[in-house]
Amino acid sequence: MTATFEGHTIVLRSLVGSHCANLNIENSDEDWKYFVAPTFDDLYDGVMYANASISETLDYDVHDIRKLGNLLWEANLNFVSVLFGIDYIDDGLVWIAENKEKLAMMNLPRFYNATMGMHREKMSTLLKGTGNTQVLIEKFGYDTKQATHAMRCLLVLKRVSNGMNMSEALWFTGKDREMLIGIKRGNLTLDEFNEMVFLWKGVHENSIKEWFAKQVADEAMHILLDNRIKEFIRINL
Repeated sequence: MTATFEGHTIVLRSLVGSHCANLNIENSDEDWKYFVAPTFDDLYDGVMYANASISETLDYDVHDIRKLGNLLWEANLNFVSVLFGIDYIDDGLVWIAENKEKLAMMNLPRFYNATMGMHREKMSTLLKGTGNTQVLIEKFGYDTKQATHAMRCLLVLKRVSNGMNMSEALWFTGKDREMLIGIKRGNLTLDEFNEMVFLWKGVHENSIKEWFAKQVADEAMHILLDNRIKEFIRINL
């Protein structure tokens, strides 16, 4: 594969979002994340290339590969998911794909905080809507897409704390998938959804928080990832 964004060579491409979680339905759009190698001018000028596009059928954003180490260290669920939807990766970065479970788990305390933060953010937007989700508010009385994301965050945390590896925790089947698809399709009223979240957190939140608080971040893995990316850029410049 040789593809570029404005002269920047793509070195990693990943399908994320609902397709990476087995939660896509008939009208689900595709969400892609691209990582590109910096050019000499980027390095000289201290620039981090970025790009993004949103449409009804396709969303994507583009990042400099130098950002990947910190993005994974910050442990935002949207970027951890990149590791498990990889559609293409440059041969020089295959180490990342081979070590995706370790990289996904390298900062579990931060992963808990970031994922709970995302849950709260999604809950706060249920009545706001966006250009693509306003129709859901008009139809169901709230943004069922954001509600699905909010509940998914809680389930991922519970699955990881129960001993699942990250790839298992991010891929939904069985009753958990049925629940999330039901939320997405508007099978619950807003009051019913809020009550479900309240009851679920009452049963599970404390034990999940306690488990993550005992975990230790793997700083050595973070350093190793950054060094691998640095060496890749040096060789390919």
